[in-house]
Amino acid sequence: ALASSLTVKIHPSSALFGTKPECIVFNELVQTQQKYVRNTTRIDPLWLTELAPKSYGCIQEG
Repeated sequence: ALASSLTVKIHPSSALFGTKPECIVFNELVQTQQKYVRNTTRIDPLWLTELAPKSYGCIQEG
């Protein structure tokens, strides 16, 4: 999880399970022996810079 630097996995019940999206939002964290996120939605990472520019920014490479 970006906000907390917590490493999580997509829960097997999620529609995104088995994929590796670049950026997601979620509303449920399930903690068993692993930490899983559920109710996930893939988003465009640029949305974060548009909606919360004080919290997220872009670095241009090259």
